[in-house]
Amino acid sequence: MGALSGLKVLDCTHVTAGAYCSMVLADLGADVVKIEPPVGETTRRHRGAAFRAFDFVNRNKRAIALDRTTEAGAATLSKLAETADVFVENYRPGSLDRMGLGFAHLAKMNPRLIYCSISGFGLDGPYRDRGGFDLIAQVMSGIMSFTGEEGSEVPGAAGVPLSDLNAGVFGALGVLAALQSRHVTGKGQHVETSLLESALAYTIWESGLFLTTGEVAHRRGTRHRLAAPYEALETADGYMVVGVNNQRLWLRFCEALVEPGLASQEGFERPNRRVRNRDALKARIEAILSHDTTVNWMVKLEAQGVPAGPLNTIAQAWDDPQVKARGLLAQVAGRRFVRTPIKLHGTPVEVRTGPAEVGQHTREVLAEAGFSSTDIEALIAQGAAAVERKQEVSP
Repeated sequence: MGALSGLKVLDCTHVTAGAYCSMVLADLGADVVKIEPPVGETTRRHRGAAFRAFDFVNRNKRAIALDRTTEAGAATLSKLAETADVFVENYRPGSLDRMGLGFAHLAKMNPRLIYCSISGFGLDGPYRDRGGFDLIAQVMSGIMSFTGEEGSEVPGAAGVPLSDLNAGVFGALGVLAALQSRHVTGKGQHVETSLLESALAYTIWESGLFLTTGEVAHRRGTRHRLAAPYEALETADGYMVVGVNNQRLWLRFCEALVEPGLASQEGFERPNRRVRNRDALKARIEAILSHDTTVNWMVKLEAQGVPAGPLNTIAQAWDDPQVKARGLLAQVAGRRFVRTPIKLHGTPVEVRTGPAEVGQHTREVLAEAGFSSTDIEALIAQGAAAVERKQEVSP
């Protein structure tokens, strides 16, 4: 039994942000029903490939196929919402309102409903009607202006869709807060976040610097803005990152390098001077690191209690003994997934099922909602609903 067992969630989302939001809720034990058009979501494409983007944000969900653009399909989805606890959507603002599936309409039928909207720019403001994607949020939030190599004029993006994923997490957090509020008041509410705000919210140091001093952040590569050495450094066989953010760690770092004289060398002896002279400092340190391997330097730094880490590929990251020990890898039905990184020791997060196919649970979910078998088959016959199509096996 997960922490959210008994919670009914309707997932009327597509692509990443909304789907990730509902998947977090599903991993925590909620019964999440994915609603898709009969043709399936776009991220299901390339069925013959070993990898489908859809699969990794849609596990632990049941799937039904409804054509919400039809009157019957919209009415069916509306009926499902009457007994749902949460409704998650990430369409452009107003899209579902025109079909009678917006918050105002559904809340009248189900005042306890928590309705979560995730959009590119939010439900109001001059950009309300714009479409939004992760990279657009990254560039407009300022992130790409200070990501990349120092001195470069080329915009740098995060290597992961952080705007999408952050919006999904913030959406799930908002749902949980609204659930607590409903526990007190008995009423649901509209929860919303956006890709742009979710990206900007993560610029805590850069925005803090600007809002306090007016200084505009620029690209620094891997360098920390306030400490040195706190960046990627080259060794004899690769790279590693060290985090020396105070004087105590600086002295220990010099001990690990077996260069005690470095600690008091002019220009490097105090934190502020190391930041000012970071180019010379990096060159001096890398000259020392070039005499040994990353693995050996890691052993020496760990012995001195200096925070450090090797540059891992994604394959090396998953082979790391700490990652293995923490159980972040989940396996179900012969497939492997990244477990939601929340540890609830009383009600563990579980990956129970892999991604469902289009319409796999249409009959099951509609029957639970009170539709008769005759009604269900009529919806399927008229194209308002669909069921899983059996795949033909080549001879």
